[in-house]
Amino acid sequence: MNDDYAALAPIYDRIGLSGFAETITPLLLGYAQSNDWVGRRVIDLGCGTGGSVRWLARHGYNTTAVDLSPAMLSVAQKSIQTEGLGLRWLQGDIRAITDLHDIDLALALDTLSDLNSLRDLEMVFSAVIKVLNPGKLFVFDLHTLEGLAERGRTTTFALDDDDLTIVDTHHFDYERQASVNEYRVFERSGDLWRRWNATRTRRGFPIQVVSALLVRSGFGIMTTLNERMQPLNAVNGRVNRVIFYAQKPETE
Repeated sequence: MNDDYAALAPIYDRIGLSGFAETITPLLLGYAQSNDWVGRRVIDLGCGTGGSVRWLARHGYNTTAVDLSPAMLSVAQKSIQTEGLGLRWLQGDIRAITDLHDIDLALALDTLSDLNSLRDLEMVFSAVIKVLNPGKLFVFDLHTLEGLAERGRTTTFALDDDDLTIVDTHHFDYERQASVNEYRVFERSGDLWRRWNATRTRRGFPIQVVSALLVRSGFGIMTTLNERMQPLNAVNGRVNRVIFYAQKPETE
């Protein structure tokens, strides 16, 4: 996963891959506050190129931004003027965060579907509950199997500018239960063009199993929403993405 994101980092924002985190972050914080959450210390797990971090920093949250990929962190750091902000960058594995404490909110947006297995997912849950303050929230999203599979096999121009052309070929791997995007990148430098490839793999995990793992890790599930911020039990039809609000108990 780290090598894939080293290749994706230069194009990640230009093809809109940070768009979900940028758009959903204020809605997630607003929903949390409307349900009595208060706090200032936030950890952004798998922060990527900083889609959520930019909003959090502008709104005065004391934020720790974590990502495994140095290349993604480098892009994020260049996009934010950090002087005077309570912002810390941390390169590391989100399954093994150990040197943090007193966190009021953990976010993992467009991140956990990139993990390889349910075991990896449970490791993240176990790590997060240790750094959260009692009563505080872990908010994350996951793609559903239906949502990943329904796009089928497609090839599109993700971007076609004078200096950069990106062709995105998507297919669903039924054996691995994973959605694979293969990007062919053509970048112009002067009179020359260079080409490289990048891949992103996202997996679908059964929602009921994820819920059981959260409970086994010690969390209570406050609510589950779709990407339009509507409760799942009030929505008919298929859901492409699920947003979890998990809460650490007030007392252990």
